[in-house]
Amino acid sequence: MIQEEAAEKIHNQLLSALESARMRLSVAIAMEAKSTPRHRWQYYLETTDRMRRFAKQLRNTDMEELQSLGGWYRALETLSNLPDPARASCLCEILQGIVAELE
Repeated sequence: MIQEEAAEKIHNQLLSALESARMRLSVAIAMEAKSTPRHRWQYYLETTDRMRRFAKQLRNTDMEELQSLGGWYRALETLSNLPDPARASCLCEILQGIVAELE
């Protein structure tokens, strides 16, 4: 029972941290919108979309599957230490790496 509660807490923390990071990325993208070249704009949108899809997938992941994800602890650590303020390109690199590791 305790392990299940701990896994659920980790699940919720990871999901919350991902959603928070996605919102920060959206704000950074909006702040840079006028000066962003088209190819970089597409990269930003792809990153945001990939994070959204991963968060949706994570919501449907049961606790046992989450425990099998090896990088969840490192992902939580990285998400809690995101630079503030950060440029959208920096956030994209970090977040793409996190999602790639967890997928």
